[in-house]
Amino acid sequence: MDQEFLNQILQYLKNIADGINNPTTAWISLFGVLVALFLGVLGIFQDWIRSLFRKPKLNVSIKLESPDCHKITMRNSQTGQFVCDSYYFRFRIENTGNYQMEDVEAMVVELYKKINGQYEKVKSFLPLNLVWAHSSGRQITKPKIQPKLFKYLDFGYIVQTHFANLGLFGLDSINNIALILDVEVPPNTGSHIIFPGDYKIKIKFAANNLKPVEKNYNLVIQDSWNNNEQQMLDSILIQEI
Repeated sequence: MDQEFLNQILQYLKNIADGINNPTTAWISLFGVLVALFLGVLGIFQDWIRSLFRKPKLNVSIKLESPDCHKITMRNSQTGQFVCDSYYFRFRIENTGNYQMEDVEAMVVELYKKINGQYEKVKSFLPLNLVWAHSSGRQITKPKIQPKLFKYLDFGYIVQTHFANLGLFGLDSINNIALILDVEVPPNTGSHIIFPGDYKIKIKFAANNLKPVEKNYNLVIQDSWNNNEQQMLDSILIQEI
């Protein structure tokens, strides 16, 4: 409480004391004290009170169709020369609440692969943040998402394995394609590269003014490449479970 507010309270109390023999004056002064106290408490807790009514709400979705997922030509960033075709997959991160989400991020925390009918945790998988689409500097934190708007979060992209630079990570594969997660920094182990198979993947979404939200997805990648966008996307499954 500031000094002006305390002086006001003291003046009301003095008026009550001075007007003790005048009930009308005393009641008016007492009412003034109560109003001043209420306004003071309201001022102290105004941010908390606002937070009760102004809340962001996270909604995560992905559709295996454009613009969430589609075919993209990858080119040399310096020369513009064609490198290869790829299929990009993005989550749509929407704020369905009535207040902005602040400093929003997402991390892939666990990966499970189906082996002999059972999902087994991939122990070598390194949890890392995903990056936001259409942002410079491989941004992992989105400063804000306003109510009723959305931003795209890159999940990853599929390329033919001979374009995946597997040798940089000491990897080799007889598979035709690979899904490369779009993470903050590719780990030296290459654990961000996922080969065809049936997986469960856990992703956590968080913001400064939002409780963390955990999502689990079934990810199924068939070992086939198709230049037809629709047929290629039909061969992939990314479904929340």
